[in-house]
Amino acid sequence: MSHSTPILLSTLFLVVSLMLLGQPQLMGRIGEAQSIIESRVTQSGGIQYRDETIKNNRMQGASYTKLLYLLENYDLRIYFKTADGRKPRQSGMDARKMSSGWDLHVVYINGRSVIETYRRSSAMTESEFNQLLKLQAGDSYWLKIKEASKDDEVFSIIGSTMERADGAVRAVRQRNYLVLIDRDLDELLAKKMIDGQNKAAPVSVRGF
Repeated sequence: MSHSTPILLSTLFLVVSLMLLGQPQLMGRIGEAQSIIESRVTQSGGIQYRDETIKNNRMQGASYTKLLYLLENYDLRIYFKTADGRKPRQSGMDARKMSSGWDLHVVYINGRSVIETYRRSSAMTESEFNQLLKLQAGDSYWLKIKEASKDDEVFSIIGSTMERADGAVRAVRQRNYLVLIDRDLDELLAKKMIDGQNKAAPVSVRGF
């Protein structure tokens, strides 16, 4: 038996266990193709918000919206899954209030997920938070950002507190949100923002 077999079996056991326990199955994966994520969303009973008013309201309070101006040619999709697994209806969505369940915000670039934000309608439990991280860990595991970084200074556009040991993904928990981002993009955007601020500073203080 290969070394990978126990890992595959344990991953399968985790996924099956979550289904039995009724835990959130509306899962993206950083780096995955949009078609794969949307297939999983549909199979788990989730839907994509179609109404622009609802979509804009759901974006309010999400930290990733403040960095979208740094991106080019991105595609933002927001999905919803009920808490009890029932198939929701577009007509049943309240523009002002999120229904009981999960919102998944995904930013795609070139058809692949680079930023994901999970939001629970009620308070996200520690169990739900930990299981989301496990699903995103894959065959790797999570480290505190300082433990994962080889540099003294960590550049992060979202204020990451965790990094996957394989160096591919970073994450941070912000109130009732879990935000994940491609590590290279996280650093690139952070440095891009700092560079823009440095260029603007001489102009903004001119005349003092």
